[in-house]
Amino acid sequence: MKLTSQALPERPDGIVCVSKYTSATNQACVKTEAEYDRMARENPATCFLRTFAEYDDAEMLLGQAEVTAFPTFDIFYAGKRVARLQGSGSTKELERLLNMYQFQNSDLDLFSESANNNRRLDWGDGKIKSPMATPRTTARFVPGYDWDKDGGAFDEAANKAEEDYGNWVPNITDE
Repeated sequence: MKLTSQALPERPDGIVCVSKYTSATNQACVKTEAEYDRMARENPATCFLRTFAEYDDAEMLLGQAEVTAFPTFDIFYAGKRVARLQGSGSTKELERLLNMYQFQNSDLDLFSESANNNRRLDWGDGKIKSPMATPRTTARFVPGYDWDKDGGAFDEAANKAEEDYGNWVPNITDE
């Protein structure tokens, strides 16, 4: 959560962070999982975290966060907890709070599946169209390439050597 409060070029106050304290065996928690996942996909400028009570040493974190009921949602902004919601009916209120704090987040996309693809540039013409595609490489990127000619400096040197010496290949014999 401390990392989300650090300044970014687009976000000097950091980003909104939602921390869910939950349990895999509590039915009220299980019912909120799909809604929590949907909110995470629809809000890529927000960091969504989960802490399950079943994790090793989770009781230490839950005690430090003073969690008394499951599920519990903490919303952090600029390094401070700005809201706490408890119970399975709190997902609508969580969405309202996200909208309230995210209006400051602009269109920053850090966590969506396509965020990495949007940042990667293809060498030739803009963004990579598919994550399976590789950047194009051509002779245009060989040092010495001349944009106003059909070949580059290496091609000219090879053509001149062929004109001066013909297609000279050393005579190699096994005798």
